[in-house]
Amino acid sequence: MTVISLKETQVMSKRPRKIIAGLGVLLILLVASGGVIAAYPLLYAERIYPGVYVRGVELGGLTVEEATALLKSRFPTPSPPVLVLEGPERSWQFDQAATGRRYDWAATAQAAYQEPRQGPWHIRTLSAWRVRLDGLPVELRIDPADPGHVTRLLKSVAAEIRMPPADAELRIDGDGVTCVTGEDGRALDLEATSDGVMKALAKGAAEVELTTVSLPPDLPEPEPGCAEARKLLSRPFTLVVDDPLTGYKADFEVPPQQIAGWLRSKAADESIEIVIEEAQVRSWLQEVAPQVGSERSLDVDETLERAMTALREGKHQARSAIRHPETTYVVEPGDTLFDIAYNHGFPQWRLEEANPDVEPDQLLIGMELTIPSIDVLFPEPLVPGKRIEIDLPEQQLRAYEEDEVVYEFTVSSGMTKTPTIAGQFQVLFKEPDAYAQRWSLEMPYFMAIYHERPGFANGIHELPIRADGQRLWASILGWPASYGCIILDVGDAEKLYNWAPVGTLVRIEGVAPGTPLYVPTYDEQASGQ
Repeated sequence: MTVISLKETQVMSKRPRKIIAGLGVLLILLVASGGVIAAYPLLYAERIYPGVYVRGVELGGLTVEEATALLKSRFPTPSPPVLVLEGPERSWQFDQAATGRRYDWAATAQAAYQEPRQGPWHIRTLSAWRVRLDGLPVELRIDPADPGHVTRLLKSVAAEIRMPPADAELRIDGDGVTCVTGEDGRALDLEATSDGVMKALAKGAAEVELTTVSLPPDLPEPEPGCAEARKLLSRPFTLVVDDPLTGYKADFEVPPQQIAGWLRSKAADESIEIVIEEAQVRSWLQEVAPQVGSERSLDVDETLERAMTALREGKHQARSAIRHPETTYVVEPGDTLFDIAYNHGFPQWRLEEANPDVEPDQLLIGMELTIPSIDVLFPEPLVPGKRIEIDLPEQQLRAYEEDEVVYEFTVSSGMTKTPTIAGQFQVLFKEPDAYAQRWSLEMPYFMAIYHERPGFANGIHELPIRADGQRLWASILGWPASYGCIILDVGDAEKLYNWAPVGTLVRIEGVAPGTPLYVPTYDEQASGQ
């Protein structure tokens, strides 16, 4: 059995009392401090907790209104205050306020007050003390840029940055052709740039690259006019005056410097074209006209048409249109209208037509007759480079191409009663199977060369064929035998027919020898004599 002494018992009874006393003091301190902690939020119920700051500016102890005023004084404008717009060649600077971007001091102050006061009361209480001990940074609120402000700002820049496109140019002068390619212009892409500015400002950037778009020219290239003009001015333009009827030949040249004065450029359908000034070309032809001599005249209108066609096609040469004047003849003793016409290379009816007041069988010595222009025999343009020459004394036909003999054939011309007229004519029309109904004659490969009378043509053809199939005049080919036509052997006429186009010059010269035997005329055949 354990025995405890009275002394020990007294000691033991004193120790618990001390412990209890200490615990009581501690309890009192805890209760007091807890009251202080709990009362802290109440102490700053209308004020921002100490430790809250914005960009280094302490707001603790201030009301929201006081904090708003302080922030407004310390941060009047967003930083950086300048917005820089970088363009292709220069930059523009604007106050960010022009974009509608400003600090929201009230919202920032309200956030400084409200952020530590989130959650239940005990969390808010602890947050208040944590802010005091550790501090709490609050971000400065900024109003975003206003799209309308940004658009108006960019429109002022757009006017300065805009560069209109430059159309292609074509300049023609005595020194030649200058061709300038078109250049793109530019304009501000308002929508894309506005979007870029809004995004940059939202990220706090102060520099924005402007977005531009290209403006293509209406005329990007000076073509086809440039190539056409250069081709036309690459060498002189030549007017060829070749009059085989009078044997006159001449070339008239225009130097490129003068041609340049005929040309101008014109924009049309996204291209540049060359316009040839017809009045200028006509003026030059009128200068040429007196130089071709008195035996002929330059048909300015038709030659102008030919020259304009050649120039428009980029050619450097055109053939002139030549006309020939009427002449007069004074009747001499023994003259008949047929002889006068024959000697001038016309059928008689042409002189009757040119002299309507003259009776053919009542010519008077000294009477003046009009000899028509030889042009009445040439309704078709002459074919250059080709001609047919018929020698009546030799009864030979020769076809020339560029002065080289292509064919040489024996022929039979008109007999004495119906002679072939000597003169200059042309192939008027062609019929491979012509038929003379009046005499029932087939005339293969017929090429008309002049009208012996209106509606009736003499020409060149193969030996005629009668209704019974007999070929006429085959036995006397080489002597005058026809009723006025030029007769060729079988095969020869076909070759000539295929070689000579309509418009080919036919020159008949000399006087045919007498017919070796009697051959009925057309009229005699028709009357059955």
